[in-house]
Amino acid sequence: MSRYLKKLTIRGKFLILSIIFVILLFLIFSLVFREISLSIEESTIASEGILLGQTTNTIELFAEEAKTIADSITAQPLLYRMFNSRDPDAFLRSNEAAVYARDFFSEIDNFTRSEMIAQVRIYLSPEYERLAKAYDFSDVFRTDTEIMGAYWHGIFAGRPLLYSQFCPRFYLTGNEISSLGDTAYIQRLTLTGKQNNDVGYIAIYFQSGYIEEILKQNNPEEGSVYYLINSRESIVASTDEELSGRYHIDYDDIPGIIGQREEYVQTVISGEKMYLAYKNIANTDWRLVSAAPVESIHARETSRIFSQFGFMLLLFIAAVITQIGFSFNLSKRIVRVAARITPGPDASLKKIPAGEGGDEIDQLIDTYNLMVERISSLIESERQTADKLKVSEVRALQSQINPHFLYNMLDMINWQAKKGNSEAVSRAVQSLSRFYRLVLSGEGILIPIRDELRHVELYMELQNMRYEDKINFIIDVPDELMDCQIPKLVLQPIVENSLLHGIFEKEVPSGTVVIMAWEEINSGTGRDDIVITVSDDGVGMSDEKLKNLKQILNLAAKGIRPDNVETGDGAGSTYVAVYNTEQRLTMLFGAEYGLSYRHNQPEGTEVEIRIPKETSGNNSTQIASPDMA
Repeated sequence: MSRYLKKLTIRGKFLILSIIFVILLFLIFSLVFREISLSIEESTIASEGILLGQTTNTIELFAEEAKTIADSITAQPLLYRMFNSRDPDAFLRSNEAAVYARDFFSEIDNFTRSEMIAQVRIYLSPEYERLAKAYDFSDVFRTDTEIMGAYWHGIFAGRPLLYSQFCPRFYLTGNEISSLGDTAYIQRLTLTGKQNNDVGYIAIYFQSGYIEEILKQNNPEEGSVYYLINSRESIVASTDEELSGRYHIDYDDIPGIIGQREEYVQTVISGEKMYLAYKNIANTDWRLVSAAPVESIHARETSRIFSQFGFMLLLFIAAVITQIGFSFNLSKRIVRVAARITPGPDASLKKIPAGEGGDEIDQLIDTYNLMVERISSLIESERQTADKLKVSEVRALQSQINPHFLYNMLDMINWQAKKGNSEAVSRAVQSLSRFYRLVLSGEGILIPIRDELRHVELYMELQNMRYEDKINFIIDVPDELMDCQIPKLVLQPIVENSLLHGIFEKEVPSGTVVIMAWEEINSGTGRDDIVITVSDDGVGMSDEKLKNLKQILNLAAKGIRPDNVETGDGAGSTYVAVYNTEQRLTMLFGAEYGLSYRHNQPEGTEVEIRIPKETSGNNSTQIASPDMA
């Protein structure tokens, strides 16, 4: 035997060991299954008994609450004084009756607002019909002629000593069921101190399906049923009409079949083994019966056991498979290492998990991992160098914009100084100082949108000093976007172009510049973007100029500088701002972001700036890769 085992491969030895473990597991499972099955069955019956008790308590509370509400209505001063008054008509016309009526209908309204009660009706005998007429604005008071054909009315008529009863669906008329409720509690309304002198009935109608919902709250598992049966052999409510009919037991036979202890017992109904239990509902003639097929409980027990042991079995099988896989792994380690080293279109520089041994395979893995680490370090160093170069390019482009703005502002200040307007010069210098303080603060490329808008506001203040407040400036940006990031000096050059080449070229150099922003999902990347628009009501631009601008945007996205950007004419200066801004945005974020121009009907121009949504908590700007740009 030992010689045979020595000749076996490691994979074969693991396989034999795994088979032995599986056999032992099944033996243990079969021995333990029976004991656990009995234990689970007992615990299941015990839990069902607890649920049955909880349901019984809930129904008893429901019945008690219905009676309390009926007694509360009976004790209302309006009814008491009306039915015991020597002159009912005079009482109904009195101010006292009005006060009582207000309180009465307020209480009725409170009752009908509950989840339990749908409607309240007081059916009066003909001699008290005056009460219904006096309060005909409400449907609470009705004559008993409306319910003469009701089954419950016949029961009361045949049993003069019956004071109250709970009425299931078929006790009620069709009109009651359709407009009031499908179950009700009915109580006689009598004159105080006078026997056999009925005034009528108080009827409390419950919300449709309310009692069924109580039963379903703690309803046992599928295949089991709860049903309420009254002393007249009527099913008041059930969780399943079909099952309540199949497992129906006559009211008087219930204690004999189930027993007086109101506990679950096993018996046979219609040839089917059942667990049965019942509870008497206090202050009613109801009995709550619970019926659960033994087969259903056993099926649940088996399912629970297999769900527990089956999971353990799956874990064991997984362990066996892992062991078998380990034996195969020994023969495939070199192949896997070779596959990692072999170059190809999908090859990637990733380390191979190092082994704990010291054989030749582990030495090869260590050598390969050292090579990967060195190559990855070189690649990261080159990436950082490329990022630094791109940041330098962005800063250089940004610096081209700053002098352009500064020259315009100094020209305006010089113009104010020549006019001798020292106060305007002082305000202009202060605004310009604040502007450059914001521009030059910090070393980051990105700033919050609120700071960029402040730049533009300072710029508009300076321009309005020069042009005597002829420019209206409107900002419509949600507060939640104010802390998002935007490259420095993106909006100001665009606003400047809106003034110089739009509004100031009108016959009357005045107008409005509007900046709006919103958030939307980029259909290409799936990321959250911020879209900012700068609109003006200037002279607009010709189709030819719009075409040239679009060409400039395309060239800027590709990093190609066209000749007409260098010109000093009006169009060329526009192109400088457009080109530099577009190139900065595409360098920072990629080709899917940047500027777009369009006509603004009936006049003016609208510029759209699209940037990715970056919050102030993430200031580490990721420069777009060459592939992105």
